[in-house]
Amino acid sequence: MSSFSLYAGQLALGTEPDERQLRNLKAQGVSHIAVFLTDDENAISLRQRSREAGMEWLWMPVHQTLSASDIQRTYLHQYLTELSQLLKEGARIYFYCDESMHRCALMVYALCHACRIPSSSAYPILHSMPALHANTLTRESLHWAAGLGTSAPM
Repeated sequence: MSSFSLYAGQLALGTEPDERQLRNLKAQGVSHIAVFLTDDENAISLRQRSREAGMEWLWMPVHQTLSASDIQRTYLHQYLTELSQLLKEGARIYFYCDESMHRCALMVYALCHACRIPSSSAYPILHSMPALHANTLTRESLHWAAGLGTSAPM
């Protein structure tokens, strides 16, 4: 598992873990599974399996990114604040969204900016994650995520 440190915690991302992978994540010290899926994408199915493996489950239903309404942006800011606080407390968080990992990447980038990491450092963090195809993110998406992060009330 490739991860990076942020505050006192660590952040990693990858594919949807099965029961064996959940046990491995727990053995590697992961404390939380953060899921960026809508309820239509079966987000709830991972909750029970995560809890049975001894990890906390965080559901952050990210419906829209670039076209997020003001209300959705408020929720996204709350997610970033919660994630930041958990990392300050030393949590080790595993992000999962879908096979494209587009939403995960944008949330990592936004979280970096919310934690006041500049783009010049946040972008290489995305490229350091082997599971992520950072080159598939558009400049428009990255700009949106950076703006979301920097506008988060931290």
